[in-house]
Amino acid sequence: MRKILLIPMFFALLALTVSAQLRKTSLHFPDAGSYKVLKGDFHMHTVFSDGVVWPVTRVEEAYNEDLDVIALSEHIEYRPHTKDITTTDHNRSYE
Repeated sequence: MRKILLIPMFFALLALTVSAQLRKTSLHFPDAGSYKVLKGDFHMHTVFSDGVVWPVTRVEEAYNEDLDVIALSEHIEYRPHTKDITTTDHNRSYE
C-alpha cells in the first residue's frame, strides 16, 4: 500500500520542482530618491569572445533573471572560437 502512495507523491513533487524552476525570478530594489535603480549585469561574454553561448541566450538569461540592462563585454584580442566564427566584424555580436 505504501509503495502505491509513493508513486503519485513522487510525481507531484517532481511537478512542483519543475514549476518552481520555470518561474521568472525577480528581486525588487526601490528607487533612490529621484534616481531610477536598475538591475544589470555589465560583464557578459558570448561565442564572439571567450563565452560559450550566443548573444540571444544572454538576452534570454537576463529576461529570466528580470534584469533591466546588460552589457556584452567581448574581447577583441582573445577569440578562441575563430575556427567556427570567422567574421572580422567586431559588431557582429550586436547584430
